[in-house]
Amino acid sequence: MEQRMADGFYLLNFTVSGVKCIKEEVRLDFYKKTVDKNFDPEKYRVKAVYGENGSGKSALITAVKIFQDLVMSTNYLMELQTQGFLDEIINKETHMFRFACEFLAGLDTEQTVFQYSFCLGKNKNDLYEIQHEMLKVKNGNYANNKYRTLFECKEGELIYISCNDKAKEVIEKATMNLLSMHPFIHSYIINVEKIVVPGEDFSDQDFFFYILLSCLMLLFIRVYIPTEDQHELYFLQRQLKEEDIGYKELMDKFFAHEDRWSVYSSVNQKYVSKTKYEEYKTKVDHLAQFIKIFKPNLVSIDIDAKENGDQYVCDLNLNYGGYVINKEFESTGIKKLIRLFDCFASASLGGIVFVDEMDANLNDVYLCRLVEYFMYYGKGQLCFTTHNLDPMSVLKENRNSIDFLSSDNHLVPWTSRGNASPENCYKNGMIEDSPFNIDATDFVGIFGE
Repeated sequence: MEQRMADGFYLLNFTVSGVKCIKEEVRLDFYKKTVDKNFDPEKYRVKAVYGENGSGKSALITAVKIFQDLVMSTNYLMELQTQGFLDEIINKETHMFRFACEFLAGLDTEQTVFQYSFCLGKNKNDLYEIQHEMLKVKNGNYANNKYRTLFECKEGELIYISCNDKAKEVIEKATMNLLSMHPFIHSYIINVEKIVVPGEDFSDQDFFFYILLSCLMLLFIRVYIPTEDQHELYFLQRQLKEEDIGYKELMDKFFAHEDRWSVYSSVNQKYVSKTKYEEYKTKVDHLAQFIKIFKPNLVSIDIDAKENGDQYVCDLNLNYGGYVINKEFESTGIKKLIRLFDCFASASLGGIVFVDEMDANLNDVYLCRLVEYFMYYGKGQLCFTTHNLDPMSVLKENRNSIDFLSSDNHLVPWTSRGNASPENCYKNGMIEDSPFNIDATDFVGIFGE
């Protein structure tokens, strides 16, 4: 395994059903080869999802955000706002949301492949709860290895766990009455100081190691939705670094490379710890260099920092020499670029990034150059939905990088068709279930005489 995967994560695929208009199962693959010791994601780092309006592209991105929030956010299902959101977002026919994914974690030349799944459905009180959750694992260095189950929960009960009896007893006690509204992974981590006790011989290091890897993968995911708020995702790193839970060597190994953990830091965060302020200033300088590509007359981005206890309350002002403008009063396109910068920085460093409608408010020339950059230089993954056909010309030579989603939720990957281009095939209705075989005359009479 190459060094670039030694401390990284790669999302192999995810499967979704029961969200927005997606009723039946839709699976998005990022890497279609068999994972073995020769795993190389270099040509599988960018994915564009195309489809007509209302086909479910945004639903795919929303599903990933629900997955991340459910596992990582405290009391996610206990919040009335969340329950209201799920009532609106989960398919009105199925009333059930299912999510599953496979991901690879690399650490010190060892590769581990995980399969995680959960199902949300309504209980007798008409509230969404976790009806099923399961995590499986296999060695990613050998193609013929099979999955083995690490844990399985059903209807709020832990029905299987792969650890010694003493550890099982402690874990069952720590997670009792939690698992219908809190995922097992989350419950395990927030109770880890009770479960992994230094000096006790019943602590199961392998099990702890796998749960930790699963949580860390989620920290590498960044989802761009206009109203996103990812501050909850900082709790894991903070807790694991501050708690004395033993396994010091293992912890040191995970947190030895701070630059890799910056995949989830943000220039858009308003509250910045004083201990992280210098790092924040450096990131804002990088943001300024990024925006200068689009607006060469930009002189700098100045930070308006006000003290608030052990942190600063920060606001960004774009300085054009003759005038200064707060970022919130910038053009829609520049504001979009500022918000996307964190996503792009994450994908560049090794993060797993999802962006809904990446082409909105972006010039198509800039869009293509950004996609090209991540194809050739990015170390992480970038998956985005778009209506702009220009990136197809960039992505068509890459592997497994263009998918078409139809209005009936049928996903069709692009495959080479001789000299035919994906954009022409798509525009002319030559993609299976594509709706674009329409004519200008179809609109005659609709808008009046």
